[in-house]
Amino acid sequence: MATKFGGKQCRGLKTGIPERSPAPLHYVVVRHGEKGLEVLRIRLEGKGEVLPVFSAAWAARGYLFAEAPGGGWYVSTYTPGELISLLVGPCVGVEWVALDPRPGPRSGGEVANLMPRENFVDYLLGLTRPFSYFDGAISGLPKVEAHGRRGNH
Repeated sequence: MATKFGGKQCRGLKTGIPERSPAPLHYVVVRHGEKGLEVLRIRLEGKGEVLPVFSAAWAARGYLFAEAPGGGWYVSTYTPGELISLLVGPCVGVEWVALDPRPGPRSGGEVANLMPRENFVDYLLGLTRPFSYFDGAISGLPKVEAHGRRGNH
């Protein structure tokens, strides 16, 4: 017999621990500057500073190649907790997050995967899916409340 740990059977005992998938890693373009860690940000008309975050290392490297100004920039891997720390530390002034943005010229409406930082934190904490907040990109999903949390729908 097997016990079930996280949905897996191991020696006949069963635990009440629910099975979880591993926390997703994300990738951010950074460099070490004179004042410590610098995080690459983009500016969007009407939105201000936006933090580009990537779900795949290859996408972050492609963006780095196309967009990073100057030298010393590299792709760094972040867990959800580390990304939240980044948002309350070096990126405290960033109000928007762009998930997997494409390089090139842009305006506020051209970044399809743009969400308020609070909604991105909800996604990192597992409270919601990232695509439920993309400014109507998917029809039929509940609207985001003004305070950044979903209401009871």
